[in-house]
Amino acid sequence: MKEKIEKIIKDKLINPVLHSNAPVPEVSLGVAVGLFLGLTPTVGVQMYLAALVWSIYRYIFRRHFSLPVSVAMVWISNPLTMVPLYYLFLITGYWLLETQNGLSYDLFRDNLSHISSTEGTWEMIVVGTRFLLIELGWPMIIGSLVYAVPGFIISYFTTGQIVTSHRKSKAILAGMSYEDWRTQNETQH
Repeated sequence: MKEKIEKIIKDKLINPVLHSNAPVPEVSLGVAVGLFLGLTPTVGVQMYLAALVWSIYRYIFRRHFSLPVSVAMVWISNPLTMVPLYYLFLITGYWLLETQNGLSYDLFRDNLSHISSTEGTWEMIVVGTRFLLIELGWPMIIGSLVYAVPGFIISYFTTGQIVTSHRKSKAILAGMSYEDWRTQNETQH
């Protein structure tokens, strides 16, 4: 089981970052945007939101980030991690807003399981949005930002260091300078 989880993490989260041909800043921003969205209570629409942010960033601001990397990173929250993450967001929000929490973890998990088993994507989005925004409201959103904002910042800089180091190692193995490797391998926009 441990090997299977490690393989999924490597295939779905690490490889898209390390094998991207985009310039390092574009990969770093892709990771940061995807991680930010992955750490918000938006499961079910996170990939669409990543595409929307990418479109705005590209066509309005005339800048780029790696959309495939961003979409891969939203999977930090998935059916296995969604319930614990969302509950963490909720209790953090309750703590920050100094309100009372009467929702046990088991009741919270059961509600989310019911939402995920809803037939049809649109119906799941409607039911999930109602539960998350109306029934749980701002505490969950505020609580998620406590993790999403630092996650964005830390992941941007950490990814830049890791990808640069990885690419420098690839350049050494290819017997060329890092600048020559970048010229030959990075896709410029």
